[in-house]
Amino acid sequence: MNTSPKPEERQAAQEKKPFPLLRYFTITSLAAFLLVGVSLVTFYRQTAVRELTELGESKNAALTQTFSNVIWPEFAPFLISASDLTADAIRAHPETARLREMVFEQMQGLSVIKVKIYTLDGKTVFSTEESQIGEDKSGNAGFLSARDGEIASELTHRDTFSAFEGEIEDRDVISSYVPIQRGGAGVEGVLEVYDDVTLLLENISISQRNILIGVTLILSLLYAALFLLIKRADNQIKRQFIEQLQAEQEIQGAYQREENVNEFFHFTLLNIIEYVNRGREKAELLTYLEQIKQQFNDLKYWRKD
Repeated sequence: MNTSPKPEERQAAQEKKPFPLLRYFTITSLAAFLLVGVSLVTFYRQTAVRELTELGESKNAALTQTFSNVIWPEFAPFLISASDLTADAIRAHPETARLREMVFEQMQGLSVIKVKIYTLDGKTVFSTEESQIGEDKSGNAGFLSARDGEIASELTHRDTFSAFEGEIEDRDVISSYVPIQRGGAGVEGVLEVYDDVTLLLENISISQRNILIGVTLILSLLYAALFLLIKRADNQIKRQFIEQLQAEQEIQGAYQREENVNEFFHFTLLNIIEYVNRGREKAELLTYLEQIKQQFNDLKYWRKD
């Protein structure tokens, strides 16, 4: 009797596969580690840049306060009245030249690369870049904030920039609009200060790179350790899966053999009943029973399959 699995059973057994733990771990963990690494480095840079901007804003505010105490009292009458002058008249005025000298003197040794002064109506009455004198900034959001008493700062990258000592290139600059106030008085004007923070930003980039290297190294070590653990678990799953398949095949074989035995006994019983009903001779019946006995003897061999 044939005890081999049926074609559909063999196909079902072949389609069964263990859960691909190692593959899923490799894909998901690499994606997760990449996300964590990029997030940490990005978060660091955003935090560092924000703190740098806040520090630059505080520095520019302190510089403006010094300007308000030292320079503004002397030049306030001229700067306020200069709002009625043309740009050429302001540039040619002796007070503008004297103010430029004092500003340059105050900026020596500092990272400040440009200073601009606005009247409350938004007119540029002084700039270390003379070509900007006379410009109207009344609609500028930073100027409007400073005119209302709030400091407004922005970090930008400049391919070229006109500084105190001439044209400079590829610089990172914090520009701050700071209200000019003396004591408890209201806002009398607006000072815009440009601070060169290129070196500081380069240091942030170096730190960001070092953090990226450190995070990559740590995550790589963690990934290697987890990979070894998951690989061991994956091998265990595969081994257990194979053992399960073998057990299922043995059970299936046992069911098949039991079914064959039941069929054999059923067929034999029907034959005996048929012989009896036909009134066969005893000798003939004994001969048939001997044949059945031989079949039982053969049965013990195929039951081991």
